[in-house]
Formats: sequence, structure tokens, C-alpha cells
Amino acid sequence: MHLARRSSLISFFLTLIWATVIFYLSTMPGPQLPRIDWLMTPDKFGHAGVYGILATGLFFSLKPYFPNTNRVYYWPFILASSYGVAMECIQYGFFPDRYFELWDIVANIIGAFGALLLLKLFYHS
Repeated sequence: MHLARRSSLISFFLTLIWATVIFYLSTMPGPQLPRIDWLMTPDKFGHAGVYGILATGLFFSLKPYFPNTNRVYYWPFILASSYGVAMECIQYGFFPDRYFELWDIVANIIGAFGALLLLKLFYHS
């Protein structure tokens, strides 16, 4: 197996573990933090960081399959953002002590976008 594809496979499994951690934390019962209706609370920074890490893992998982193309940035963004939206919907639909919050989705998307922007600026891929 080509070394880049082997690294991609390792990245994929680490990213899958991270996505499982996100799922666990998102569906964990417990008291909710008080609602604060402005965007950048500590909770939102946490959301952005968690989904930034997810997008970074997806980037390194997909990179060998998109050589010399910008699509390697689009797919991780779409997948990480979609996962963030799905987690909010799952919280709302299946866990009565959790709630849907639009600002969490915004923070998830900002985190994914920010991480991929940094990768594009510093990784030069």
C-alpha cells in the first residue's frame, strides 16, 4: 500500500474515533448550561475547536484522493458541517434533556471553515 494511502487510513480511523467522541459528548445526558444568546460564549469556542479538529482529520483522510485540487478542502468542510447539523438535530429529536441550538451549528461551521482555511494557508496543499 502506498505510504500516503496508509497515512490516510490511519487519519481516517483517528477521525472516526473523534467523530464517535463528538457523538458521545453530544448525546450525553446531563444538565444544560444556561442559554446565552450571543455567539462567542466559551461553549461556542468549544464547538468550533471540536469541529475544526474533525475537519482537519477529514482533510488528511481525503488528501491522497484529491491530489492537486481544491476539492480536498470542500469535502471535509461539507462533511464536518453536515455532521454538526446532524448532531444538533439528533439532540433535539432523540434526547429530551438536550436542545437544538442554531448558534451551535454556526460555531461548528466556523470551526470547520477556520481549520481548513489555516490548513490552506500554512500547509499549501
